[in-house]
Amino acid sequence: MSPADMEIQKKYVESADGHHVYYEYWAGGEKGRPVCVLVHGIGGDVDGWQFVRDILHTQGFSTVALDVRGHGYSAHPRKVKDYAIETMLKDILAVIDAEGMERVALIGHSGGAILSLAFALEYPARLSSLTLLAGSYRAPAYMRSAWSRAVARSIIALGALVSPPPMKPWHSKYPKGKVHREYEPWGLVRTIAKNSLASYLGVGNALMSIDLEHRLSEINVPTLLVVGEKDSIYPVHMSETMHKHMRNSRLKIVREANHVLILNAPDETAQHLIDFLTQ
Repeated sequence: MSPADMEIQKKYVESADGHHVYYEYWAGGEKGRPVCVLVHGIGGDVDGWQFVRDILHTQGFSTVALDVRGHGYSAHPRKVKDYAIETMLKDILAVIDAEGMERVALIGHSGGAILSLAFALEYPARLSSLTLLAGSYRAPAYMRSAWSRAVARSIIALGALVSPPPMKPWHSKYPKGKVHREYEPWGLVRTIAKNSLASYLGVGNALMSIDLEHRLSEINVPTLLVVGEKDSIYPVHMSETMHKHMRNSRLKIVREANHVLILNAPDETAQHLIDFLTQ
């Protein structure tokens, strides 16, 4: 069987706290190239990577894409404490360990980029490189004041308490060629309804609390930062700050692109990845 004929393997692994993590593995890449591990953001799932992933496959890269807990086919724990950053990092580690991978090229988008940055600080020996797409080192500006965090946490506690259980596990549909806005109210409502409000709030609560600016200089692994010129969620200046403090980093700005790089600008995003990974 040629690499082009290989199917994506759909798998589950049990994480450190006993919850299942869903992931998809395409193992047809060329020997000697790092496996790309893909981590989506809040409200996303494995299928958000489909366009970038397909390009990586044609260029000889194996990929592993996982559903972050609370999303897609992964477990949807009902307690906010089950979404601690440390726990979600162990989910990523469980997937890497399940496939016997010593070091991987970790690639995160949006909230998944924050998780990937935290993973690089916690498990640096497991990475050959790090890529942050439309990423950040902390929550958006509107969530950083003590007042907004206090209000958000009250809403999160109440929402998690009254949230109904998630519907049948699902993945989003991302039609090719559709322009995705940064804020799509119907998409948000659909995502919350499918994943359960508790899941969405649990992940949001964890990412809201993180601020890694003071640790950026600790990142020594080769790092690629890619950001859309018109990203209003994690604006260009945030990637510029990371680039300034990460000694072994390079920064690429995608002209006219917004926050949803992996769907709206997959060709350019993937090409930056390929150039970086084959340097």
